Parts: sequence; structure tokens; C-alpha cells
Amino acid sequence: MSEVAVGRRERKKETTKRKIFVAALELFHEKGFEHTTVDEITERADVAKGTFFNYFPHKQSVLAYLSEEWLERVEEQAAQPHRFAADRITGLFMAVASAYGENRTLAQLVVHAGTQQMFCPEDVQSRNRLVSLVKDGVREGQASGEFRSDVEPAAIFLALGAAFMGTLFWWVGHEHPGEVDVPRDEASLEDVVRSQLRLVFDGIRAAPGSRARG
Repeated sequence: MSEVAVGRRERKKETTKRKIFVAALELFHEKGFEHTTVDEITERADVAKGTFFNYFPHKQSVLAYLSEEWLERVEEQAAQPHRFAADRITGLFMAVASAYGENRTLAQLVVHAGTQQMFCPEDVQSRNRLVSLVKDGVREGQASGEFRSDVEPAAIFLALGAAFMGTLFWWVGHEHPGEVDVPRDEASLEDVVRSQLRLVFDGIRAAPGSRARG
């Protein structure tokens, strides 16, 4: 098969996958994730049921596909130069927050499915990619003397991850006045995540003149 034919076939496959994906998201918005069936998705996308399973092993995989798209933004952000490790790490989380923050309803679906699929093998690779990028930033900060050297990298990563995930869960859920200093309806997810990360960085920032982690 010629290279042109292979390229055309791959484009067609991607177009079909995208059509299924869009149809699924439309139905998730209209009916809710739990009440949408694969049969309804394939009918909306005008494809055979078998075609759906060629691209998505199950309904939850549609949201995993969306998460993969969002992760591409994170990797693009990781390629940007930053003077400080804290700025690099903040940029990574801001890329995720920006994607989630575009549509709270869709974010709720992804978060809900994500918690249900926490240990799903197909999601592990994507999560590990994000984890690795953040951990690289932590190691960079300690090596340069920007972050405290008396704190284990794993502890710093856990604090950063908890700050982000806790804020995300708060943002997609019900409003609880007083939990953060900015009312949910008056701030973007990025604003609130940035403020919470700043608190963590204040706690791990090395004192002037302290030694870098060896």
C-alpha cells in the first residue's frame, strides 16, 4: 500500500473516531453520562456498534480520549522555557486547569469517570506522563536550590498534587463558602489553582543561602 493511501486511511480512521467522540459528548451533555448508551452514541454518529468498539473499549474510554487531548496541552507547556521550577510546575497545572475550566459540566463528567477509573490500566500511561513532568520540575527546583532540600521530592509532589486535585474537586462540585478566599462563581479554576499552589510553594521555598539538594 502506498504512503499516500496509508495516510488517507489513517485520516479517515481519525475522522471516524472524532465523530464518535463528538456524538458521545453531545449525548453526555443532553442525557448525562450514566444514562447514555453505546447504541445511542453509534446512532448519533451514524456508525455500526462494532465500529465504536474498534476505537473505544467501553463508554468510559471516550472521556479518557478527552483527557489525552488535554494532556497534550500539558506537554506543550512543558516544552516552554521557564526561569524557575515553580513557574514550570505552575504552568503544567495551569494547562490542565485551563482545559477543565472551559466547561464545568464536561469537567464534572471527566472527574467523575476518572475517579471511577482510578486504577484502569488504559489511564495509567497518561497519568504517569503528567506525574513525571511534575516530578521533573520538583527535582529541578531542589537541584537549583529553589526548593528546600530537607523535604523529600515525593512529599513535595504529594502536596502539589493534593492542592490541585482538591481544588479541582471543589470547583466541579458544590460551592462551600469559606473554604477558599475566592467565591467559585467569581473566579476561574486557573485563578483558584494558582492561589493554592502559591501556598505550597511558600512552604517549600528554600531560605536564601541554603544549599541545593545533591
